[in-house]
Amino acid sequence: TVDLTFERSGETVELTVERADIVNPVAAAQMLEDGIGLVSIENFDYHCAEQTLAAIDTLLEQGAKALVFDVRFNPGGLKDQMVKVLDTLLPEGDIFRSVDYAGREEVDKSDAACLEIPMAVLVNEDSYSAAEFFAAALQEYGVAEVVGMQTSGKGNFQYTFNLSDGSAVALSVGKYFTPSGKSLTDVGVTPDVEVNLDYADYESLYYGTLAHEEDEQLQAAVEVLREKIS
Repeated sequence: TVDLTFERSGETVELTVERADIVNPVAAAQMLEDGIGLVSIENFDYHCAEQTLAAIDTLLEQGAKALVFDVRFNPGGLKDQMVKVLDTLLPEGDIFRSVDYAGREEVDKSDAACLEIPMAVLVNEDSYSAAEFFAAALQEYGVAEVVGMQTSGKGNFQYTFNLSDGSAVALSVGKYFTPSGKSLTDVGVTPDVEVNLDYADYESLYYGTLAHEEDEQLQAAVEVLREKIS
């Protein structure tokens, strides 16, 4: 613990607080109507795979018949976290390729076990990197419909070098490819169902204040899944 003394409105206030690691949730589960579950993924950083798979399990236990994965405004993150999630969702085969500028290729594969229920992925112009390849892999395997807007098209990966003055340099050292070998650089993922939000709704979605029933992209994904499970 640590004792703090500070001034508030001219009065001295003393507090004892406990120091602890702060782990922000990066994945959340919510059951929608008609047995459709929503998995929102904020990023693919540490704990993403653990929390995303736990969210999926929670929704399946609640009787979910289909899943929507929301990676809008997702800036990407760690390849390994994305691969762990895709391995659970996809059948046996290649799921991700990376090639460095020296020509060395690494291919991540999925085993035969997979989740066999209808799925959809929500993307927008602010879905980057791992978020794009997550959507692209599910789309290429034909297990999920992609709904929303064309993604940003970031297909390079970087190494970060910490410098002595506390700053850092992120240097691009290679390229990522979809399971079929497609580069998303400057192209992005093209939605199966294109739905644009006006600026007001886009802003509300960013700040987390857009109600589900007013979210036209989410409602379009729900409608796609509703037809598949009806």
